[in-house]
Amino acid sequence: MRTHELTPRECQILKVIIHDYITSGEPVGSRSVARRHLGHLSSATIRNVMADLEEIGYLSQPHASAGRIPTDSGYRFYVDSLMQRPKLSRVEESRIEQGIRPSHGEAEELVQGVSRILSDLSRYASVVLAPKFAQNTWRRINFVHLNRERILVVLMADSGLVQQKVIAIDELIEQPELDRISNYLSSILGGVTLHEVRKRIIARMAEERDEFDRLMQRALELSNKTIEGEEEHVYIGGTANIAHQPEFADVKKMKNIFAAFEEKSKLVKILDYCLTQEGLRIVIGRESEVREMRELSLIAAPYKSGDHTVGVLGIVGPKRIAYDRMAALVDCTARLVSKLLTGADV
Repeated sequence: MRTHELTPRECQILKVIIHDYITSGEPVGSRSVARRHLGHLSSATIRNVMADLEEIGYLSQPHASAGRIPTDSGYRFYVDSLMQRPKLSRVEESRIEQGIRPSHGEAEELVQGVSRILSDLSRYASVVLAPKFAQNTWRRINFVHLNRERILVVLMADSGLVQQKVIAIDELIEQPELDRISNYLSSILGGVTLHEVRKRIIARMAEERDEFDRLMQRALELSNKTIEGEEEHVYIGGTANIAHQPEFADVKKMKNIFAAFEEKSKLVKILDYCLTQEGLRIVIGRESEVREMRELSLIAAPYKSGDHTVGVLGIVGPKRIAYDRMAALVDCTARLVSKLLTGADV
């Protein structure tokens, strides 16, 4: 068995086959490669190279008389070693900017806009892991009394973006005391996460016991409740786009794919992995831990608020997704969302 070091000719032919297969969805034959791309090489020479690429696992042949299609390993080599990432046009960047900017400053509106613009521009499905309370940095926090058992938490990020959450409480806290707690917590916010706020309160409680002790205790409790039990919200858009791909005409395959989208905890598992990584991640077919996602590829990137990674956005499509263009689209969108969340001019 050969090592996976490819010759320039093998690289050239593999790249041509992948590009053709991404475009057509049909197995690519040696004559097609020679006629359309590499006229200086004979079909026999190309066929021999294709056989070598099949031997090392980068191509496969669906039927004896058919051309070749890329394998997951072939796509991985292409992505890591051959792919060039084009730059989006200024028109496309401008469309993303307009599509993601929330009109009322609500975090949910931002996430829905990101999901919509990614699916519209890619013509594939989009996935967005919403910003997490615990990981964002905040400027202001308000607690609003709803009833004896529930409080509305309204958090304003440094960027001006607003997130809301309803929390349950064990005992009645009247609005005047909630206002005092809000003012106290807001006085120690400003470029820090709620985890860091908790540390500051605990440190101060250890140092001094004064008339603020009860206030700080209540503030700590409400901070904990705001962070605890935080559900991970995944927004999915454009799933119907996948149904239009020819490789998913098989009803069983489509059922598996839609099952993966419906069971969002499986998507969260992959996106959480991307959340811990720096920069763009591409998960191809069987590289995914989620069985239902193994006919698909995910291109995802984390986005930040200041120095803190707070969420992930990406595109899901067939394994013959246009990796170069989609990587550019995801990368650009993550950068623009990070700028917006950080409060910089987009």
